[in-house]
Amino acid sequence: MNYLVLDLEWNQPMDPGAPQLQGLRTTLNGEIIQIGAVALNENSQITGTYTWLVRPTFLWQMHYHVRSLTGLTIQKVKKGILFPEANRQLSALCGPDTLILTWGPDDIHILRQNLLLHDLEDWVGEWCDLQLVYARQMGEKGQTSLQSAMEALHIQADRPAHDALNDAWFTALVAQKLDLKLGQKQYREYAQRQKEKKQAQAKRRQKYPLSGETGAGYAHRGDAFQDPRLGRMRCPDCKHPLKQTSWFKLDKRRFVALGVCPKHGRFIGQIRLIRSQQENKWRGKRSIYAASPEKLAQFEAVRQKRTTRQPRVKKGG
Repeated sequence: MNYLVLDLEWNQPMDPGAPQLQGLRTTLNGEIIQIGAVALNENSQITGTYTWLVRPTFLWQMHYHVRSLTGLTIQKVKKGILFPEANRQLSALCGPDTLILTWGPDDIHILRQNLLLHDLEDWVGEWCDLQLVYARQMGEKGQTSLQSAMEALHIQADRPAHDALNDAWFTALVAQKLDLKLGQKQYREYAQRQKEKKQAQAKRRQKYPLSGETGAGYAHRGDAFQDPRLGRMRCPDCKHPLKQTSWFKLDKRRFVALGVCPKHGRFIGQIRLIRSQQENKWRGKRSIYAASPEKLAQFEAVRQKRTTRQPRVKKGG
């Protein structure tokens, strides 16, 4: 097993709502402007160093925080190569027996986002978060900064930080102090636990409501659907109005509708109405669920079986 320690520097948008950032294949959290890599052999010996300045494609204004941290300016990165070429050279260093090492998960997330933005193949195979491995093997809790790890391992910071190659070099020196074979096994176990945790969370999201609203004092049942709090659904994640269907009758007291968010996908809304005998008024509760296959099938069955005797409630959005 060979290793490639990877570190990235990326620019951040000054205005996420800028016109040039609209209509992209994914949200741009950071555009890569510098790549640093250090190759290690199976004995953790350094066998090569690599660095690239990357010419921007989307962001032509350097965020002040990035400029202050890295010392990079637009004038400097303009002299770099375009990301597709930098990516080609970087991916050529990673064979089937190469394990990518990073300090924290952010570099891999940003790399994959940039690959998607440029419509390039995601070549990133197995990788390992050395920050987590360091914590496991050193008995640390929480996240440890690279600088703190270097100090604990008595590694001298003899070159400026926040340069992609320098930070990759420092990370490689930390890697030499760790058991990388054990670290790979530890990270695999951690990644599997995280996967199982996300799967369990997804099941809970399908079973329980993601959001809910209540309303009362309606003289007529149809008034509940005209109340924006109940009749008009919003995305549980971003709170933007959903593009939704009409409300269809599920049974005597329940109605369902399908809502779509361009960013977060489909949701199923359900309104339950109860008549108060004392007040002679209607009250309702609206819940929004993840659009699980079961709930989607239920909604489609209700929509298809609707007859002219089943009143069609006016669309809520």
